[in-house]
Amino acid sequence: MSQEFHLKLITQRAAGGDPIIRERRLAGPELSIGRAPESDIHLPDLAVDLHHAKVRFSGSGRVVLESVADAGFELNGRSTKRVEFNLSGDPVAAFGAYRLAFAAGDDGAAVITVTREEHEDHPNPSIFSLKAPVFGRRNMAWALGVSIVLLSLIVPLVASGWLSQVKIHPDQQWSSGPLSKAHAFLETDCKACHVKAFVAVQDETCLSCHKAGPDAATQAATLDRSRSGGSPFEPLLIAEHASQDKLRRAAPLPDAIGPKVGALIQRAVNHPTDRCASCHIEHTKPDAKLETNVKAPLADKPTLVVVQDCESCHSQLKMRLGKTELIDTPDWGRHPAFRPLIMTSAAGPKPTFQRLELKGLPMERNGLIFPHKMHLDPLGGVARQAIVLGKANGYGAALQCASCHAPDPSGKGFRPIEMEKDCASCHSLAFARDTNGQLKSLPHGELQKVVDTLAGRPPAATGGTDRQRPGTIRPAVFTATGAGAWRATFSKGGACYDCHTITWAGDTVQMAPVKLTQRYMPRGAFDHSVPEHGGPGPSKAGGYECVDCHKATVSERSADVLIPDVAKCANCHGKTEAQTKAADDADCTTCHSFHAPGKATPPAGHPPLETLKWTQAVTRRTSGG
Repeated sequence: MSQEFHLKLITQRAAGGDPIIRERRLAGPELSIGRAPESDIHLPDLAVDLHHAKVRFSGSGRVVLESVADAGFELNGRSTKRVEFNLSGDPVAAFGAYRLAFAAGDDGAAVITVTREEHEDHPNPSIFSLKAPVFGRRNMAWALGVSIVLLSLIVPLVASGWLSQVKIHPDQQWSSGPLSKAHAFLETDCKACHVKAFVAVQDETCLSCHKAGPDAATQAATLDRSRSGGSPFEPLLIAEHASQDKLRRAAPLPDAIGPKVGALIQRAVNHPTDRCASCHIEHTKPDAKLETNVKAPLADKPTLVVVQDCESCHSQLKMRLGKTELIDTPDWGRHPAFRPLIMTSAAGPKPTFQRLELKGLPMERNGLIFPHKMHLDPLGGVARQAIVLGKANGYGAALQCASCHAPDPSGKGFRPIEMEKDCASCHSLAFARDTNGQLKSLPHGELQKVVDTLAGRPPAATGGTDRQRPGTIRPAVFTATGAGAWRATFSKGGACYDCHTITWAGDTVQMAPVKLTQRYMPRGAFDHSVPEHGGPGPSKAGGYECVDCHKATVSERSADVLIPDVAKCANCHGKTEAQTKAADDADCTTCHSFHAPGKATPPAGHPPLETLKWTQAVTRRTSGG
């Protein structure tokens, strides 16, 4: 007997008439049955497993039909998972809505006729099925479509024609709410933000008015662009936290499967949740407490919604951004050690800076010789000299930190140290008297001016081949008398020797440039004006003096980096029960802002937008403020 299968696939026509019959022959001895497209007998029904059953010859005129899945099938009305039968009995197997009728062919092959039951004559069809007479899906679709057209188009048009007092605003039917005051001037210019139809507002559109440029000219061009676009207020210029590609790769996906799939789909259709418009939302609904006749806009700025907090991205940042130099910071309790930006070399046209951990006791090459311990010793010679000489300058006591470090106008930092203002009271630059008996002082800050002064000529007279590389001087530019004074000035006991790093190579002297660091941690927003940090105001529990954090009284080298490590900050800002509630509330935003990591997040609330009129903004820019 030939072990061959003869398949007949019978499909009913949708419009009625004779059915469609497709026939093909398959070599045995076994065929697969299932919903998978590669199955020999493909049954596209959800009630059928991908790989449901197999049929094979077991002898002359006999076949075996058995299930390979958990679900079984029916044979002649009986449920089973395996059966062996004669083809001469014309058995019928049921798989979901499909029927497989077996018969013996004239040539000894097994004939399998596949048909599908449509259940059109079901005695109790669903009232919501396609065949339902009243609530059929097709009827309901037409009814809903016609209703939308009537309510949204025809009725408003007819009402506006009959009732003159009715004002139709078709765009309001699609708007989810009014714009804020900051963007109200764009109320009738939708394309200013929605550049492409059915595409979410992109970051490039927002940054065209709000991006902070690398220089003043670029920022001025951005402000002018906003002004020419009709903005009555000066826009807030912001820096991007990181490139869009890094932000997208750094942001973790939600844990649940559904939200995770949704986030991936949003990214695929260019609608990610890390856009500017994901956090700063416009068209928010009006406040329910306000009167209904109050005209929008109702808010000063777009509504701020936090999509991702700092910890969600920075807890496993290295896993998602392998080449990042940032250290994972899952929470404040596991904040990495401070790595201040330290000048490691002053050689060359530009000084070299490097981030180093404090636990390694890094040395700063700032070109200055200044032992803090000597100057702050209350019983030392410097203290005695300050008591005697300081009376003429408004003080007459031993030196303290505030004697040299004066707060800047904001109170958050300090003014740069200036030799003439902060040091000249004790370290005089006088080197001779003029014909009238008045002291003559050396200029400070440029070696060539010192050379010219010692040579007895005005600085403007120096030029041509006499000028040397900055920081290097040769005696050939002096007369015999001037050369002696020049060598004494830059030698031990001279006016410049005790404070500056000076090296000699024969007759050539070189002085290391002085570069004093103003901010060791430019991406951290430490605020000295806070009372607990030693700033002005009533003393509070936990308040610190300068020496509590900066160990200047025991530092004998100016190369010492005198800032505390993170453990000192954790005394107040750590999440322990011993801290006060105010300190316990500290989080990442206390020192880092999203758009400007080197600044703290601005407090809630802001000055009225009316204070940012363009007239005032232009005045500030033209006055250099």
